[in-house]
Amino acid sequence: MATRSNEPLPSDDLEGPDLTPPGEGFELYRHREAGEMRTKGWHGCYWVSRKQKAAYEIRTVPSSLGEPSASGGVFPKDGFEEHYEKVDP
Repeated sequence: MATRSNEPLPSDDLEGPDLTPPGEGFELYRHREAGEMRTKGWHGCYWVSRKQKAAYEIRTVPSSLGEPSASGGVFPKDGFEEHYEKVDP
């Protein structure tokens, strides 16, 4: 998987994140500065589904195959879109 700028995710490898959406209507988003952050093992990705006109439901992208996706809560559209951008899996 690559971001819009075609930069690979830091964890792109055979043991990388499970990019299977947790359900219908979820799209992959990544933190805009994930590549610059020094958080070990964090790929900066979340599954996102618009649940309300001005809010998103987010779920974790498991760091490796076999891990479940977990709820991350609901975030306001403006704050979320300021820090995250949609990427193609």
